[in-house]
Amino acid sequence: MNVIIALSIVNIALQTGAVITAFTIARAPGWRRVRVMGLIALTAVAYSVVRLIGEVATPREAFSPMLTSTNLVVGALHLSGWLWYTTADDTGAWRSLPAWARRVAYGVVGSIAAGSGLGLMLVPGVLVSVDVPWLGVSFVHPILSPVGIVAAALLVAMLVIVLREQAVLARRGVPGARAIVAGFAVFAACGLEELVVAAGWLDFIYLGELGYLALIVPVTLQLLRRFTEDARQLAQLSERLSAEVQTVEGERDIARDEFLAQERFAALGRIASSVGHEINNPLQYLTLNLEELRDRHLASEAGEAAEALEQSFHAAERIRRIVDGMRAYARTTVPHFAPLDPRELVRTALRETTVRLDPLPAVREGLEAVPLVMGDPEKLVQAIGNAVTNSAIALERSAGRAPTIEVRTFTAPSGDAAIEVRDNGPGFPNDLLPRLGEPFVTTRATVGGSGLGLFVVRGIVHAHGGTLQLENVRGGGALLRILLPPAPQAT
Repeated sequence: MNVIIALSIVNIALQTGAVITAFTIARAPGWRRVRVMGLIALTAVAYSVVRLIGEVATPREAFSPMLTSTNLVVGALHLSGWLWYTTADDTGAWRSLPAWARRVAYGVVGSIAAGSGLGLMLVPGVLVSVDVPWLGVSFVHPILSPVGIVAAALLVAMLVIVLREQAVLARRGVPGARAIVAGFAVFAACGLEELVVAAGWLDFIYLGELGYLALIVPVTLQLLRRFTEDARQLAQLSERLSAEVQTVEGERDIARDEFLAQERFAALGRIASSVGHEINNPLQYLTLNLEELRDRHLASEAGEAAEALEQSFHAAERIRRIVDGMRAYARTTVPHFAPLDPRELVRTALRETTVRLDPLPAVREGLEAVPLVMGDPEKLVQAIGNAVTNSAIALERSAGRAPTIEVRTFTAPSGDAAIEVRDNGPGFPNDLLPRLGEPFVTTRATVGGSGLGLFVVRGIVHAHGGTLQLENVRGGGALLRILLPPAPQAT
């Protein structure tokens, strides 16, 4: 087996694999341009097959002119493919080529195909015998006519055009383009050598296939580099998507829990409305009857009966406060909505709380400008005052630190106006934290707490379309956060 046959077989095997690989990869999103590489490899296979047939055909002299003409056309198609691959956009569509590139491809392929069909490419009846002993090669080939030499020169010129376009990409810093320019330089030199041999000016083997192998190596490396980069970006995208999915799932779980909590408290509000209504009527009768009993029969008496009567009045008053708290939560509509500045609401609540609680622990204010909110000032002041009162009462049970309440306003990441009341007290009991805000759930059960303070605060906040958040502060203390949506004119 001589070197020409061996080179042709190797090239056929390699390029057949390249054709299959290229058309397989081209099915992936963003890789359609690689199908052009598949067409280029297909023309390389055709060129090597024709060359192999020329080496094994008997007699060679009968087939050599026809095979040479065929390979001139195949060479024109091959170089047109390189021009296509170099100047097309990422889609690899033929219409994406510049107009001049399409005209060059049509002109060269059309003229060479026409010249070969008319038998103008070769000198009729002239065959040259070539013998290269040190390669063990001996073959005959026709000589190019002047028209054939011009056609072959056009192919070399097309190769130079492609080389120039690749040089432009290299100057732009396209990864791998410099190596491809070097490969095209070798390919161009081999193409020029084939022209010299085909014209009869040099007795040697054709080196076009060897030049193609020198070119396809850097092109393959460039594709592998891009494939690796795409795989790395895909892995990063997958990690980001996984993180985003976890974040979204967490937000979904939080939103679901908040929705269920709101549904639970809405149901409690409906129950509170019904229970409050049912208790209030008999409570009024009970209070009136106790007052009449006291005025008519026991006004001047002392002893156990008077003490029992007084305790009954205290019990009725406690029931009344509980009913009022439940009914306050059940009022889901606020009658006097107006644009309000949360900072003014905080200042008013602190003034009123100072009057009720004397002395009030040290209060630090951090009132940043926030969007206006729509609401009833009396109800919102009540909610903020309840929060401050809860912190003050909790600080009475703290020891070993200076009791401090911090009240601040700020704009939450969601765009809501946030009001925070934070203290450095003992914090919320962890076992009660998930249930705080439910009726009769209190941290002060042993000292007569009714468990309706946070219940009322939550009802007021929900009636204003807001959210109530309760949490413990790292290092000790409790935090209550009210989030209120901005007023329409403030968005």
